[in-house]
Amino acid sequence: MDSGEVAGSKFRDARLGKRLSSLLYQLGGSIGGTVSLACQYWANTKAAYRFSPNDEVDEKTILEVHLLATRDRVHASAGPLLILQDTTTFSYKRDKPELVGFTGETTSRKDDAGRWEKHTVCGILILSSLMVLISMES
Repeated sequence: MDSGEVAGSKFRDARLGKRLSSLLYQLGGSIGGTVSLACQYWANTKAAYRFSPNDEVDEKTILEVHLLATRDRVHASAGPLLILQDTTTFSYKRDKPELVGFTGETTSRKDDAGRWEKHTVCGILILSSLMVLISMES
């Protein structure tokens, strides 16, 4: 994402919008790398780790402007769009599912009496979409 992606963000403190733009640029240039590798310098890395737990930063503010930018790109497209979707489950073993997230219950094995044992599946669901513009040129 470029800085235009989040240019209209409505954080109470404009510096947070600038930090988000900078962070997206840094992370986008180092896909699959660590935050410290993407940020290069300790000051940038420290700022990145302070960004998300900041009480003034919330998912709604970030997604709102991203979704508006996505809508604008869709309206500006000249051809049909193919939207590819995928759901990925990251499962974790935890005694307290509320600390990670609850994704469901499942049976995995039988106990000594032959009854199926249920256990809680903890984790997160990642719902991702990739939009592809289909060229109509021959």
